[in-house]
Amino acid sequence: MRFSISRRSLSSAEERPGCEVAFMKTPGRRNTSDERKRLAELEEFARSKGAYRARVFPSKGVTIDERVRMKCQIPLCPHYGRTLTCPPNVPTVDEFRKALGNYRKALLIQTRSSLSGEIDSYDKEEVKRFFMNPAKTTQAKGGEGGGAQDDFSNVKIAAVRLHKLVNEVEGKAMSIGFPYALGLIGGECMLCPACVGPCASEGCRRPFEARPSMEGVGIDVLQTCVRAGLPFDMPPKTEIVWSGLLLID
Repeated sequence: MRFSISRRSLSSAEERPGCEVAFMKTPGRRNTSDERKRLAELEEFARSKGAYRARVFPSKGVTIDERVRMKCQIPLCPHYGRTLTCPPNVPTVDEFRKALGNYRKALLIQTRSSLSGEIDSYDKEEVKRFFMNPAKTTQAKGGEGGGAQDDFSNVKIAAVRLHKLVNEVEGKAMSIGFPYALGLIGGECMLCPACVGPCASEGCRRPFEARPSMEGVGIDVLQTCVRAGLPFDMPPKTEIVWSGLLLID
């Protein structure tokens, strides 16, 4: 069997420390038995790295809905237009839908964080302010909400853990023969304390790690998780589940 490697894959691999070069088989008949083994390997790899749950499912189960992307603007998300991995600085819904058609499988990856219940005393706007500045919002409520602060701290830890996990699994997928593996995270990128923004001259500080969110490209996360067989409660009751996605060619 002949193998080829794209110049793009090589240059990307050379720039990423520890990233193995991903070889691409020339078009031909797929070895379905070998593919199943590699997909199972990815599931197990995700769990071994700390995923709460991980499952491979047909990419047709990834649900796209323009209304999801619209919610980035109405009501206006504080990250819209301000971060490099949020709309409008990411592929449009139509662009993503077209690219999705080239993928056959997807791997849903989830992490979770527990909730104390105190967050229930915060209304929608307070929750948004709390997430941006927990200490200031707690002070405005008379110093209450220690449990809620813990909740938000745990939520952020789980979100960043998911992001790094998606990066790791994406790298693993490329190393075992899925060169176009593409990772998406849940929510905005939180790798840096603050994004440099689209107008900065220095560019992204972590370009090989930063990823857009599922929601940002129009994915209905709730419905996609249901179709993958890994549903979660919304609104959350005792825990918040973060979901990331890996598209597999």
